[in-house]
Amino acid sequence: MNYAENSDIAESDNTFDAALSKSTQGHSYIHWTPIEVIKTAVDWLGTGSANRILDIGAGVGKFCIIGSMNSRAHFTGVEIRENLVEEAIRLKSELNLSNVEFIHSDIKSIDFSNFTSFYFYNPFCELMALSGAIDDQIQFNEEKYSYYQDFVVDQLKRTPKGTKLVTYCSPDLDVSVDFDLKDMYFEGLLQLWVKR
Repeated sequence: MNYAENSDIAESDNTFDAALSKSTQGHSYIHWTPIEVIKTAVDWLGTGSANRILDIGAGVGKFCIIGSMNSRAHFTGVEIRENLVEEAIRLKSELNLSNVEFIHSDIKSIDFSNFTSFYFYNPFCELMALSGAIDDQIQFNEEKYSYYQDFVVDQLKRTPKGTKLVTYCSPDLDVSVDFDLKDMYFEGLLQLWVKR
């Protein structure tokens, strides 16, 4: 039997946080997507088994884990911090989830053509943050922030017509040249974009 079916991890943000290590629990409010937002985003991105969703900057894997428990789609989370990837892999293993994987990598090493849709929750914000950082692994760097934002936009430009992108709290990611805004929720913080 799938452990996830009997798990209360997806009941609330608090139950998810309780499954995390103490060192990562305190970052939930700022850095991990709320479950209510995840469920809407996953519904927008598509739940079919042929859908391959990339979470850019997956953190502890909350979006991918909760998404995989509510969908037949395959989720891949890429994260630059190895300790967070290890945390995500631990949760995936404990929950016995087969439609999710995590990659310890810089986003520059990921082939966007392997995915049908994308989730973007301001993953480079710590490069611009004066407070609220997860740890000291990421240093303030405006040029690097712009570089990564531009890199993602450039990769998304190369995706085929119909590609879906959901952004959350990411007003600086300007994809409006190539994508149409199809829906908004949570006071406009969650947005669905579709490649034209």
